[in-house]
Amino acid sequence: MAEEEEVKMEVEAVQSVYGDDCVIIESYPPYLHLHIKPRTADVSSQQFVEAAIGIRASSQYPKEPPLVYLIDSKGLDEQRQTLLLSNIRDKACELPSCFMLVALCEEAVERLSAMNHPDGDCPLCLYPLVSEDDQAERLPFMKLMSCFHCFHSECIIRWWNWLQIENKNNAKNVSSATLHLRNGGDQQDRNGAVEESMGNCPVCRKVFHAKDFEHVLDLVGSHSSQLNAEKTEINVDEILLHSDLENMRQKF
Repeated sequence: MAEEEEVKMEVEAVQSVYGDDCVIIESYPPYLHLHIKPRTADVSSQQFVEAAIGIRASSQYPKEPPLVYLIDSKGLDEQRQTLLLSNIRDKACELPSCFMLVALCEEAVERLSAMNHPDGDCPLCLYPLVSEDDQAERLPFMKLMSCFHCFHSECIIRWWNWLQIENKNNAKNVSSATLHLRNGGDQQDRNGAVEESMGNCPVCRKVFHAKDFEHVLDLVGSHSSQLNAEKTEINVDEILLHSDLENMRQKF
């Protein structure tokens, strides 16, 4: 009984540390769900991953380590999901016969924090989201808040604009009799307006809102303006160079 009380006190400690991010299913044997975010996620724009894990122990805990499994995740591919679980389980093996729930939760947060960066290629253009070449042009990228899939900002904006054009063209092909049923036209118009402000991620098909794009429109615009300014500066330099060469040629 004394050991059972100690386990319950440990579960309470986890609850006090993680608050609403920790859901206690059972106090003994300990069974809980934990929603984890990287330590660098105080600013939402700097968060690229998150996960929910389950920790379930048997009545033999702490003599036997608990089972740790992944419930859900955002921004993590299968490889990083496997690595996250492997690291947590390895930590459990390092702490035999110890009260380890808090340590495992902390390990999960630390490992997830190390993974808090976009990984792989843009799903639309198939070029790396972040170039490993320091000399290469860095393209701004964004994530969809619903699923944390990342894209080059210009790629996802172009895709969204294309999608809106396609939707409008499809709507034109629908007869007015279908669009405006008797006594139902206004309601369908309102539904259409709502649907236009939503979309599905081109990777996982999760629903997102068009307002997800609002924070990148200025970024894309400023990036394009900067590129245009650099090109203009180069063109001006070339014109001046050719003018000087032409003046020298005419002198001779």
